[in-house]
Amino acid sequence: MVDAAGSLARALQTAKRMYLTTVSTSGRSGTVPTWFMVMDGALYFTTLRASLKARRIKATGRVRVALGAPDGPSFEGRAEGVDDRPDLEEAVLAAYRRKYPLVVPLFMGPWIRKRLARKESVLIRITPALPVPGGRPPTPGATPS
Repeated sequence: MVDAAGSLARALQTAKRMYLTTVSTSGRSGTVPTWFMVMDGALYFTTLRASLKARRIKATGRVRVALGAPDGPSFEGRAEGVDDRPDLEEAVLAAYRRKYPLVVPLFMGPWIRKRLARKESVLIRITPALPVPGGRPPTPGATPS
C-alpha cells in the first residue's frame, strides 16, 4: 500500500508520469516514462501486452517507480497484470482524462479503450513495498531487490 510522507506523498498527487524500471529474468533493467493513476494504495497503468515492460512484469513482477522525474521520489514494488476488470479500466481512463485533459479525450483514450477490449493491452497494478528512504533514484545498472 502506498503510505509515504513528504515528497513521495506529494509526488503521488502531482506527478504527471512515473519512471518505471522493470527487471528481466536475467537481471537486466530498463526504465521508461509512463502515465499512471493511484487508487486504493496501488498504482495502475496500461501498456501493450507485447511491450518489453509487460513481458518483464509477467516474468518477474519486480519494479521500481520514480515519480515525476527519473530522480524523483521513488519506491520498489511488485507489479502484475489485471485482466477482466472493466471497472478498473474505466477508472484508469477517467483518471487519465482528468490528468491529461487534451490528449486522452482526443486520441489516447479511444486508442487505449480499443486495445484493452481486444486484449492487446493489459492493465498493470503496482503494489508498493516500503518507500525508499529519501526517495533516492535507482542506481544505474543496479537491479531492485
